[in-house]
Amino acid sequence: MRGGVVRSAGEPSAPAAVGVALLGCLFGLGVIVHEYRDTVRVFPAATALAGFLLLLTLGVGYLLPRRIRPVVAPPHDGSIACVAWGMTAATGCAILANTGLSGIWAKTRGVDFADTWGAAMTAPLNEETLKLCGLLILALIGSGVIRAPIDGWVYGALVGLGFQVVENLLYALNSILLDGATNPGASVDASFAARVGITGWGSHWAMSAVAGTGVGYLVARDGRPLARRVSVALGCWLLAMGMHWFFNAPLPLGWRGTLARVGVDFVVAMLVYRSARRHYLARFREVAAEEAATGAIRPVEAELLPRRHSRRQVRDGPRSRPVRVLIGEIEEAQLALVAGRIPRADPSEPARSERLREEIATLRAHLRARPVPGPPTAPAGGAPAPGGA
Repeated sequence: MRGGVVRSAGEPSAPAAVGVALLGCLFGLGVIVHEYRDTVRVFPAATALAGFLLLLTLGVGYLLPRRIRPVVAPPHDGSIACVAWGMTAATGCAILANTGLSGIWAKTRGVDFADTWGAAMTAPLNEETLKLCGLLILALIGSGVIRAPIDGWVYGALVGLGFQVVENLLYALNSILLDGATNPGASVDASFAARVGITGWGSHWAMSAVAGTGVGYLVARDGRPLARRVSVALGCWLLAMGMHWFFNAPLPLGWRGTLARVGVDFVVAMLVYRSARRHYLARFREVAAEEAATGAIRPVEAELLPRRHSRRQVRDGPRSRPVRVLIGEIEEAQLALVAGRIPRADPSEPARSERLREEIATLRAHLRARPVPGPPTAPAGGAPAPGGA
């Protein structure tokens, strides 16, 4: 297995969806540059400081949701695409949409209402919808990218991460002006501490992860009725908007209220994650057990496959490098076999699965043909090699 990433299903991408994604990202980036180019030009050092601090956030935030995805991390190309959409298309379009809707609230309900409730009435609808569009486009680009609700959770968290990082950067620049530009560096530090150290735990990544879970449920080919899948997806989207509304609402006030809002959104996101993870692992083990009848995955291998540490133990045992490479290729093919069968109603699954079973059988034959000096050994965990007897 190379880099811990299961091979793709080989499904073609949709050129129209790719084009829409690129245009959306370029348009959003253009809006951001147009709106903030003067501030960046006047405060280059503070902008560089804010960018550096938030790049650190981006690096850590990129690793965490990919690491907690069960079995294997998602591919980098889809993950980077999600972050890019959140950083550019969703953020730039949200600037325009929020400005327009805030103006409507000010004209229809009054300036006081807009000042107090404008953020809570505007951001949930615009921002959660724009972030969700990125996941829907990703699902159109490659129908095998999102196979289960857990994939939607991870990709949704990455979209929200990209949005959150750029929004934090823009808030840091705005704080310089709000503080009278007396100490730009201190304004950036204070904004970073508040929006990353305090509110960042339950901000955009959490909301988008919940909405993304609904997208994963919608596009997963699990045989469920379309009406049910649409209902669940809409429910997750509405829940994400509710989380966003609660996050922005001026109730309750004070730092205790802020911590309560952040904590509630974090808990909701993790509860959704726990449910999606549990169902994914149950289906994974079910498919792995079914493959025991074909010989592609033996019972002891079915126990080891879901755990990264166990697979690494098997690969890195006291064996020669060619043997370790063959074991890794067997694991990669087995993971691809199970991942391809996670959806229950994929018409291309039988032929693809049969090819993978033949590949696994061929790799086992090559592994058995390798000369083994001395008696066969097992790694520290007692797990036999995939090609063992």
